[in-house]
Amino acid sequence: NVKYMFGIVGVPVIEIAIAAQVAGIKYVGMRNEQAACYAASAVGYLTGRPAVCLVVSGPGLINTLSGMANSNMNCWPLIVIGGSSDSNQETMGAFQEFPQVETCRLYSKFSARPSSLEAIPIVIEKAVRTSMYGRPGSCYVDIPGDFVNKYPACCLPRPISLADPLEVQKAVAALKKAQNPLIIIGKGAAFSQAENNIRRLVNECGLPFLPTPMGKGVVPDDHPFSVAAARSSALLHADLILLLGARLNWMLHFGLPPRFQPDVKIIQ
Repeated sequence: NVKYMFGIVGVPVIEIAIAAQVAGIKYVGMRNEQAACYAASAVGYLTGRPAVCLVVSGPGLINTLSGMANSNMNCWPLIVIGGSSDSNQETMGAFQEFPQVETCRLYSKFSARPSSLEAIPIVIEKAVRTSMYGRPGSCYVDIPGDFVNKYPACCLPRPISLADPLEVQKAVAALKKAQNPLIIIGKGAAFSQAENNIRRLVNECGLPFLPTPMGKGVVPDDHPFSVAAARSSALLHADLILLLGARLNWMLHFGLPPRFQPDVKIIQ
């Protein structure tokens, strides 16, 4: 899924840039980490797939925060990989030590530091998947310096990528029981290119839907099941709402009364 990497190399991420190029990823050297992050964000915007921004620790990572926040707010997939202090030097005042994972958590969908060499593939896979699936955004992976030139003895199995089938069955059962169900289609559905599946759901189940401004076009506005013209009434009378790539933010009144029923059920 990843074809491009932008960044500024330095200790301890030089070997990561070399390994990426060996794996066929095109590395583009930049003059500033902020520009590197915005360039990687632009690839995510244009292609729908994440590019990587590779930076060193401390100041290098701090320079990416504006690009990371911009990508996350605009639903552009992005992976930022930052080098950090050795795992045995954490909290000891290592060179350019900084709470990188905690800081990036404010501006990303996912921020993590692998606990071991064996966990790196799982964390990377989760970051790539999280950056694209649902509502796209930025993800951060923190790589300790002493992990870079080591080889794991084994690898853990891949994580489960699909929802629990029992939870899916519960959601279907709740939809069947609902008297006034409503689908809210957000920009996450548009960015994930889920229009075919959503149109099939609407058509075959006869479910009314309401698009957010950035969710328009996933299902045509002139569709007979569109309730956009009666938005307030549809929200108020729905007893179950299925969110598809949407969030209950200020645009949807946070899903709270008096715009929503006090006991409305939400499936997300």
